[in-house]
Amino acid sequence: MAAKRLFLFFVIGNDDGKEKMSNQHYGGCDPPIPWIGGKSVLIPVIRRIMPDYPKKYVEVFGGGGALTFSGKIAPIQIYNDFNQHLVNFMRTLKSRADELISRLTGVYNADGSLSDDLIRAYFLNARDQFIISSKVFYHGEDFDDYYEQIKKIINSAQTHDEKLHKLWLAGEIIKEYDDRTKDPRLWDAVNFYILMKCSYSATGTSWAIKPVNYESVINLLNGAFRMLQSVIIEHKDCIDLIKFHDAPGTFFYCDPPYYMAEDLYNGVPLFGDEKHKQLHDTLLNCESKVLLSYNDCKFIDELYCEDKWYKMRVARPNSMILHNEPGALYNEFLIANYDIFSLYNNGVQTTFFNDYEPIDNEGRIVL
Repeated sequence: MAAKRLFLFFVIGNDDGKEKMSNQHYGGCDPPIPWIGGKSVLIPVIRRIMPDYPKKYVEVFGGGGALTFSGKIAPIQIYNDFNQHLVNFMRTLKSRADELISRLTGVYNADGSLSDDLIRAYFLNARDQFIISSKVFYHGEDFDDYYEQIKKIINSAQTHDEKLHKLWLAGEIIKEYDDRTKDPRLWDAVNFYILMKCSYSATGTSWAIKPVNYESVINLLNGAFRMLQSVIIEHKDCIDLIKFHDAPGTFFYCDPPYYMAEDLYNGVPLFGDEKHKQLHDTLLNCESKVLLSYNDCKFIDELYCEDKWYKMRVARPNSMILHNEPGALYNEFLIANYDIFSLYNNGVQTTFFNDYEPIDNEGRIVL
Protein backbone atom coordinates (compact mmCIF):
# COMPACT_ATOMS: atom_id res chain seq x y z
CA MET A 1 0.00 0.00 0.00
CA ALA A 2 1.01 3.63 -0.46
CA ALA A 3 0.86 4.67 3.17
CA LYS A 4 4.21 5.58 4.68
CA ARG A 5 5.57 3.49 7.56
CA LEU A 6 8.07 4.14 10.33
CA PHE A 7 9.56 2.05 13.14
CA LEU A 8 9.95 3.66 16.58
CA PHE A 9 11.74 2.01 19.48
CA PHE A 10 11.33 3.37 23.02
CA VAL A 11 13.78 2.92 25.87
CA ILE A 12 12.32 4.53 29.01
CA GLY A 13 14.63 5.47 31.88
CA ASN A 14 17.84 4.94 29.92
CA ASP A 15 21.34 5.28 31.30
CA ASP A 16 21.95 8.85 30.13
CA GLY A 17 19.63 10.20 32.81
CA LYS A 18 16.77 11.31 30.58
CA GLU A 19 13.43 10.75 32.22
CA LYS A 20 9.98 9.93 30.96
CA MET A 21 7.97 13.10 30.48
CA SER A 22 5.25 13.79 33.04
CA ASN A 23 1.73 14.74 31.97
CA GLN A 24 2.27 17.97 33.89
CA HIS A 25 4.35 19.12 30.91
CA TYR A 26 1.08 19.38 28.97
CA GLY A 27 -0.88 20.89 31.85
CA GLY A 28 -2.42 17.59 32.87
CA CYS A 29 -2.06 14.89 35.49
CA ASP A 30 -1.54 11.15 35.65
CA PRO A 31 -4.59 8.89 35.24
CA PRO A 32 -6.34 8.31 38.58
CA ILE A 33 -6.89 4.59 38.04
CA PRO A 34 -4.66 1.90 36.52
CA TRP A 35 -6.01 0.19 33.41
CA ILE A 36 -4.95 -2.65 31.14
CA GLY A 37 -3.50 -1.24 27.93
CA GLY A 38 -3.03 2.27 29.30
CA LYS A 39 -1.21 4.64 26.95
CA SER A 40 0.80 6.74 29.41
CA VAL A 41 4.13 5.60 27.98
CA LEU A 42 3.13 6.68 24.45
CA ILE A 43 1.75 10.11 25.35
CA PRO A 44 4.85 12.05 24.12
CA VAL A 45 4.46 10.45 20.68
CA ILE A 46 0.66 10.64 20.49
CA ARG A 47 0.59 14.29 21.59
CA ARG A 48 3.19 15.07 18.95
CA ILE A 49 1.11 13.62 16.11
CA MET A 50 -2.27 14.99 17.15
CA PRO A 51 -3.86 17.46 14.71
CA ASP A 52 -3.45 21.10 15.69
CA TYR A 53 -6.37 22.83 17.39
CA PRO A 54 -9.32 20.47 16.88
CA LYS A 55 -12.70 21.87 17.86
CA LYS A 56 -13.72 18.68 19.63
CA TYR A 57 -11.69 15.78 21.06
CA VAL A 58 -13.39 12.42 21.58
CA GLU A 59 -11.61 9.58 23.41
CA VAL A 60 -13.78 6.71 22.16
CA PHE A 61 -12.32 3.92 24.32
CA GLY A 62 -11.48 5.96 27.39
CA GLY A 63 -10.11 3.29 29.72
CA GLY A 64 -7.86 4.90 32.30
CA GLY A 65 -8.05 8.15 30.33
CA ALA A 66 -4.32 8.62 29.75
CA LEU A 67 -4.89 11.09 26.90
CA THR A 68 -7.86 12.83 28.53
CA PHE A 69 -5.80 13.49 31.66
CA SER A 70 -2.64 14.41 29.75
CA GLY A 71 -3.84 18.00 29.30
CA LYS A 72 -6.24 20.19 27.35
CA ILE A 73 -6.60 19.04 23.72
CA ALA A 74 -9.71 20.83 22.46
CA PRO A 75 -12.40 23.27 23.71
CA ILE A 76 -14.84 20.35 23.90
CA GLN A 77 -13.48 17.07 25.31
CA ILE A 78 -15.43 13.83 25.58
CA TYR A 79 -14.40 10.71 27.48
CA ASN A 80 -16.32 7.54 26.64
CA ASP A 81 -16.17 3.90 27.69
CA PHE A 82 -18.56 0.96 27.52
CA ASN A 83 -17.59 -0.37 30.95
CA GLN A 84 -20.34 0.90 33.25
CA HIS A 85 -18.19 0.59 36.39
CA LEU A 86 -15.37 2.62 34.86
CA VAL A 87 -17.77 5.32 33.68
CA ASN A 88 -19.48 5.37 37.08
CA PHE A 89 -16.08 5.82 38.75
CA MET A 90 -15.22 8.77 36.49
CA ARG A 91 -18.64 10.38 37.00
CA THR A 92 -18.43 9.88 40.76
CA LEU A 93 -14.94 11.36 40.84
CA LYS A 94 -16.15 14.35 38.83
CA SER A 95 -19.27 15.07 40.90
CA ARG A 96 -18.58 13.55 44.33
CA ALA A 97 -14.80 13.63 44.75
CA ASP A 98 -14.86 14.58 48.44
CA GLU A 99 -17.12 11.67 49.35
CA LEU A 100 -15.16 9.20 47.21
CA ILE A 101 -11.81 10.23 48.67
CA SER A 102 -13.23 10.22 52.18
CA ARG A 103 -14.54 6.67 51.83
CA LEU A 104 -11.24 5.48 50.38
CA THR A 105 -9.00 7.15 52.92
CA GLY A 106 -11.01 6.37 56.02
CA VAL A 107 -11.80 9.91 57.15
CA TYR A 108 -15.39 8.89 57.83
CA ASN A 109 -16.91 5.78 59.37
CA ALA A 110 -19.51 3.70 57.54
CA ASP A 111 -22.35 5.51 59.35
CA GLY A 112 -21.06 8.89 58.17
CA SER A 113 -19.57 9.93 61.51
CA LEU A 114 -16.09 11.43 61.62
CA SER A 115 -13.33 8.95 62.34
CA ASP A 116 -11.27 9.30 65.50
CA ASP A 117 -8.14 8.82 63.41
CA LEU A 118 -8.25 11.46 60.68
CA ILE A 119 -4.92 10.52 59.15
CA ARG A 120 -5.11 6.74 59.31
CA ALA A 121 -3.53 5.10 56.31
CA TYR A 122 -5.31 4.55 53.04
CA PHE A 123 -6.64 0.98 53.08
CA LEU A 124 -3.02 -0.27 53.03
CA ASN A 125 -3.61 -2.64 50.13
CA ALA A 126 -4.44 -5.38 52.62
CA ARG A 127 -5.60 -8.74 51.30
CA ASP A 128 -8.63 -8.59 53.62
CA GLN A 129 -9.79 -5.27 52.14
CA PHE A 130 -9.36 -6.69 48.64
CA ILE A 131 -11.47 -9.75 49.56
CA ILE A 132 -14.20 -7.56 51.10
CA SER A 133 -14.41 -5.32 48.05
CA SER A 134 -14.26 -8.29 45.69
CA LYS A 135 -17.15 -10.17 47.30
CA VAL A 136 -19.39 -7.10 47.42
CA PHE A 137 -18.47 -5.88 43.93
CA TYR A 138 -18.76 -9.18 42.06
CA HIS A 139 -21.56 -10.85 44.00
CA GLY A 140 -23.61 -7.99 45.46
CA GLU A 141 -26.19 -7.98 42.65
CA ASP A 142 -27.36 -11.53 43.41
CA PHE A 143 -28.13 -11.99 47.10
CA ASP A 144 -28.15 -15.81 46.92
CA ASP A 145 -24.73 -15.82 45.27
CA TYR A 146 -23.49 -13.24 47.76
CA TYR A 147 -24.75 -15.37 50.66
CA GLU A 148 -23.04 -18.46 49.26
CA GLN A 149 -19.74 -16.56 49.06
CA ILE A 150 -19.96 -15.63 52.73
CA LYS A 151 -20.67 -19.26 53.69
CA LYS A 152 -17.64 -20.41 51.72
CA ILE A 153 -15.42 -17.97 53.59
CA ILE A 154 -16.68 -19.11 56.99
CA ASN A 155 -16.53 -22.81 56.13
CA SER A 156 -12.96 -22.54 54.86
CA ALA A 157 -11.65 -21.90 58.39
CA GLN A 158 -9.83 -24.79 60.05
CA THR A 159 -8.20 -23.57 63.26
CA HIS A 160 -9.73 -21.52 66.07
CA ASP A 161 -7.80 -18.41 65.04
CA GLU A 162 -8.88 -18.87 61.43
CA LYS A 163 -12.51 -19.15 62.48
CA LEU A 164 -12.28 -15.90 64.44
CA HIS A 165 -10.68 -14.16 61.50
CA LYS A 166 -13.19 -15.51 58.97
CA LEU A 167 -16.11 -14.48 61.16
CA TRP A 168 -14.70 -10.98 61.39
CA LEU A 169 -14.17 -10.93 57.62
CA ALA A 170 -17.75 -12.08 56.99
CA GLY A 171 -19.02 -9.34 59.27
CA GLU A 172 -17.06 -6.67 57.38
CA ILE A 173 -18.41 -7.95 54.05
CA ILE A 174 -21.97 -7.72 55.38
CA LYS A 175 -21.35 -4.15 56.60
CA GLU A 176 -20.00 -3.09 53.23
CA TYR A 177 -22.86 -4.79 51.43
CA ASP A 178 -25.28 -2.81 53.58
CA ASP A 179 -23.43 0.43 52.79
CA ARG A 180 -23.65 -0.36 49.09
CA THR A 181 -27.42 -0.84 49.20
CA LYS A 182 -27.76 2.67 50.69
CA ASP A 183 -25.57 4.41 48.09
CA PRO A 184 -24.84 1.95 45.23
CA ARG A 185 -23.12 4.40 42.87
CA LEU A 186 -20.66 5.68 45.44
CA TRP A 187 -19.78 2.24 46.76
CA ASP A 188 -19.51 0.77 43.28
CA ALA A 189 -16.87 3.44 42.59
CA VAL A 190 -15.09 2.75 45.90
CA ASN A 191 -14.95 -1.02 45.42
CA PHE A 192 -14.06 -0.77 41.73
CA TYR A 193 -11.17 1.57 42.50
CA ILE A 194 -9.79 -0.70 45.22
CA LEU A 195 -9.95 -3.74 42.94
CA MET A 196 -8.17 -1.95 40.08
CA LYS A 197 -5.57 -0.27 42.30
CA CYS A 198 -4.68 -3.36 44.30
CA SER A 199 -4.86 -6.13 41.71
CA TYR A 200 -2.16 -7.59 39.52
CA SER A 201 -1.93 -5.65 36.23
CA ALA A 202 -5.26 -3.94 37.04
CA THR A 203 -7.24 -7.09 36.24
CA GLY A 204 -9.44 -6.65 39.31
CA THR A 205 -9.30 -10.37 40.07
CA SER A 206 -6.04 -11.24 41.82
CA TRP A 207 -4.57 -9.36 44.76
CA ALA A 208 -1.13 -7.86 44.12
CA ILE A 209 1.46 -7.45 46.86
CA LYS A 210 2.50 -3.87 46.24
CA PRO A 211 2.65 -0.64 48.25
CA VAL A 212 -0.11 1.95 47.91
CA ASN A 213 0.94 5.43 48.93
CA TYR A 214 -1.70 7.39 50.83
CA GLU A 215 -0.66 10.88 49.73
CA SER A 216 -0.08 9.98 46.07
CA VAL A 217 -3.57 8.46 45.83
CA ILE A 218 -5.18 11.63 47.19
CA ASN A 219 -3.08 13.80 44.86
CA LEU A 220 -3.99 11.64 41.84
CA LEU A 221 -7.71 11.75 42.59
CA ASN A 222 -7.71 15.49 43.27
CA GLY A 223 -5.76 16.20 40.08
CA ALA A 224 -8.12 14.04 38.02
CA PHE A 225 -11.14 15.70 39.64
CA ARG A 226 -9.93 19.10 38.42
CA MET A 227 -9.29 17.81 34.90
CA LEU A 228 -12.72 16.17 34.66
CA GLN A 229 -14.57 19.42 35.31
CA SER A 230 -14.12 20.35 31.64
CA VAL A 231 -14.76 16.84 30.28
CA ILE A 232 -18.06 15.31 29.15
CA ILE A 233 -18.33 11.67 30.28
CA GLU A 234 -20.27 9.30 28.05
CA HIS A 235 -21.29 5.64 28.26
CA LYS A 236 -22.07 4.67 24.67
CA ASP A 237 -21.30 2.01 22.11
CA CYS A 238 -18.25 3.10 20.11
CA ILE A 239 -20.04 3.04 16.74
CA ASP A 240 -22.98 5.11 17.96
CA LEU A 241 -20.64 7.64 19.56
CA ILE A 242 -18.50 8.06 16.42
CA LYS A 243 -21.49 8.48 14.13
CA PHE A 244 -23.06 11.06 16.45
CA HIS A 245 -19.94 13.27 16.77
CA ASP A 246 -18.42 12.82 13.32
CA ALA A 247 -17.84 16.23 11.67
CA PRO A 248 -14.99 18.34 10.29
CA GLY A 249 -13.07 19.75 13.24
CA THR A 250 -13.60 16.66 15.42
CA PHE A 251 -10.61 14.51 16.41
CA PHE A 252 -11.25 10.89 17.42
CA TYR A 253 -8.67 8.90 19.36
CA CYS A 254 -9.54 5.20 19.37
CA ASP A 255 -7.75 2.69 21.58
CA PRO A 256 -9.95 -0.41 21.15
CA PRO A 257 -9.29 -3.75 22.82
CA TYR A 258 -6.28 -5.19 21.07
CA TYR A 259 -6.81 -8.05 18.66
CA MET A 260 -6.72 -11.47 20.37
CA ALA A 261 -6.46 -9.72 23.76
CA GLU A 262 -10.12 -8.70 23.99
CA ASP A 263 -10.90 -11.13 26.83
CA LEU A 264 -8.66 -9.18 29.23
CA TYR A 265 -11.49 -6.70 29.77
CA ASN A 266 -14.20 -7.73 32.21
CA GLY A 267 -17.68 -6.30 32.45
CA VAL A 268 -18.23 -5.64 28.73
CA PRO A 269 -19.29 -7.81 25.76
CA LEU A 270 -16.38 -9.42 23.94
CA PHE A 271 -15.01 -7.13 21.23
CA GLY A 272 -14.70 -9.74 18.47
CA ASP A 273 -13.65 -9.79 14.81
CA GLU A 274 -16.95 -8.39 13.57
CA LYS A 275 -16.75 -5.44 15.94
CA HIS A 276 -13.19 -4.67 14.79
CA LYS A 277 -14.46 -4.69 11.19
CA GLN A 278 -17.46 -2.55 12.07
CA LEU A 279 -15.17 -0.02 13.74
CA HIS A 280 -12.95 0.06 10.64
CA ASP A 281 -15.91 0.54 8.30
CA THR A 282 -17.24 3.39 10.43
CA LEU A 283 -13.90 5.18 10.68
CA LEU A 284 -13.17 4.70 6.97
CA ASN A 285 -15.98 7.09 6.06
CA CYS A 286 -15.38 9.66 8.80
CA GLU A 287 -15.16 13.36 8.04
CA SER A 288 -13.24 13.76 11.30
CA LYS A 289 -9.55 13.19 11.81
CA VAL A 290 -8.93 9.76 13.32
CA LEU A 291 -6.01 8.25 15.23
CA LEU A 292 -6.02 4.63 16.40
CA SER A 293 -3.66 2.55 18.50
CA TYR A 294 -3.60 -1.21 17.91
CA ASN A 295 -1.33 -4.17 18.36
CA ASP A 296 0.92 -4.86 15.39
CA CYS A 297 -0.60 -7.96 13.82
CA LYS A 298 -1.54 -9.28 10.38
CA PHE A 299 -5.31 -9.00 10.97
CA ILE A 300 -5.18 -5.28 11.76
CA ASP A 301 -2.59 -4.57 9.06
CA GLU A 302 -4.81 -6.16 6.42
CA LEU A 303 -8.00 -4.65 7.84
CA TYR A 304 -6.65 -1.09 7.54
CA CYS A 305 -5.32 -1.66 4.03
CA GLU A 306 -6.71 1.40 2.22
CA ASP A 307 -4.31 4.02 0.88
CA LYS A 308 -5.80 6.70 3.12
CA TRP A 309 -4.28 5.20 6.28
CA TYR A 310 -0.88 6.27 7.62
CA LYS A 311 0.70 3.54 9.75
CA MET A 312 3.42 4.21 12.28
CA ARG A 313 4.88 1.16 14.03
CA VAL A 314 5.93 1.58 17.65
CA ALA A 315 7.86 -0.67 19.99
CA ARG A 316 7.50 0.13 23.68
CA PRO A 317 8.38 -1.67 26.92
CA ASN A 318 6.13 -4.65 27.60
CA SER A 319 4.96 -3.88 31.13
CA MET A 320 3.17 -7.23 31.46
CA ILE A 321 6.40 -9.26 31.38
CA LEU A 322 9.20 -6.77 32.11
CA HIS A 323 9.79 -8.22 35.58
CA ASN A 324 10.54 -11.62 34.01
CA GLU A 325 12.13 -10.44 30.76
CA PRO A 326 14.02 -7.15 31.18
CA GLY A 327 14.08 -5.19 27.95
CA ALA A 328 11.05 -6.98 26.48
CA LEU A 329 9.20 -4.91 23.87
CA TYR A 330 5.61 -4.88 22.65
CA ASN A 331 4.90 -3.92 19.05
CA GLU A 332 1.89 -1.84 18.10
CA PHE A 333 0.46 0.45 15.44
CA LEU A 334 -0.52 4.06 15.40
CA ILE A 335 -2.93 4.39 12.45
CA ALA A 336 -4.38 7.68 11.18
CA ASN A 337 -6.36 9.09 8.29
CA TYR A 338 -4.07 12.17 8.17
CA ASP A 339 -0.31 12.63 7.73
CA ILE A 340 1.12 11.81 11.15
CA PHE A 341 4.67 11.63 9.75
CA SER A 342 4.72 15.31 8.85
CA LEU A 343 3.56 16.14 12.36
CA TYR A 344 6.09 13.81 13.92
CA ASN A 345 9.03 15.12 11.91
CA ASN A 346 8.10 18.81 12.01
CA GLY A 347 5.73 19.08 14.96
CA VAL A 348 6.34 21.80 17.50
CA GLN A 349 3.82 20.70 20.12
CA THR A 350 6.63 19.59 22.42
CA THR A 351 10.40 19.99 22.68
CA PHE A 352 10.76 16.57 24.28
CA PHE A 353 12.42 15.10 21.20
CA ASN A 354 14.90 17.94 20.68
CA ASP A 355 17.58 16.15 22.71
CA TYR A 356 17.37 13.00 20.60
CA GLU A 357 18.55 12.03 17.16
CA PRO A 358 15.51 12.09 14.81
CA ILE A 359 15.99 8.70 13.10
CA ASP A 360 19.10 6.53 13.01
CA ASN A 361 20.44 4.58 10.06
CA GLU A 362 18.18 1.65 10.89
CA GLY A 363 15.06 3.81 10.92
CA ARG A 364 14.76 3.85 14.68
CA ILE A 365 14.21 6.55 17.26
CA VAL A 366 15.54 5.84 20.74
CA LEU A 367 14.04 7.90 23.55
